[in-house]
Amino acid sequence: MSSTLRPFSKGDVLLRQGDPSDCVLQVRSGEVEVLLEVGDASIVLGHVRSGEWLGEMGVIEHRSRSATARAASGGEVEILSAGDFLQRVSGDPALARDLILRLSIRLRDIEDKIAGELVSNVHDRLADGTERSEPAGGPIDAATISLVAASDALRARIGAAPIDVVRLPFVVGRVPVAGEKRPARPADLEIDDEVPFHLSRAHFMIARSRDRLLVSDLGSTLGTSVNGRLIGLHVGSDSAPLEPGDNRVLVGGMHSAFDFMVTIAPVPEGSRRLI
Repeated sequence: MSSTLRPFSKGDVLLRQGDPSDCVLQVRSGEVEVLLEVGDASIVLGHVRSGEWLGEMGVIEHRSRSATARAASGGEVEILSAGDFLQRVSGDPALARDLILRLSIRLRDIEDKIAGELVSNVHDRLADGTERSEPAGGPIDAATISLVAASDALRARIGAAPIDVVRLPFVVGRVPVAGEKRPARPADLEIDDEVPFHLSRAHFMIARSRDRLLVSDLGSTLGTSVNGRLIGLHVGSDSAPLEPGDNRVLVGGMHSAFDFMVTIAPVPEGSRRLI
């Protein structure tokens, strides 16, 4: 197996939307921004950094590049051909497990993801071969979760008061417009948006996986950023963990109005909170 190290400078285009997926990149140093080209406009979805992959799902699924990757700073990437990447996967169980999980997510309908089966059940079985003793959406009393608008534009849509998350999974999405199909399982929090939409009808969910709380992108068009980490169709991960305390969740691109703060707080002693 061979690979090539390629230095890059700020502004270099490393992958271009619509091109064939003939190689995979791993960022070794520096920072790369991911852009979605929509007509004459470029929407910056977020950034990937050292250790993260670009282009691997295009290779696996034999589809063209879904977004453009442009250097936001100087740095270096490792370039692997499609064949070399697949050979690396065969020798790296952790990488193979992550790819299997992502492919499982892609092969299921969005309603299955909303039901929490992929995050709670598939991930657990891949991780340790055991089944969950409790179905998704059941009680968990380790923490309380609240969600609040972190921008004036979002406060105008959902108000300033924190929204308590009392059951998992908890889905955030857009109010469907006239003529659009409504999801079989509507979002728990539906928010108005205008054309051009930054929010998908089922955009992201807060869910649990074993003893962790996660944000998972639900195949949205413009992706989700969790504490500065981009997740979604265009990058190497669909989920990111939530940390104790405040977590910034920005959806629909870097300059989107849909800017949330998700707070994870311990349950007060002597009380029980069902999520």
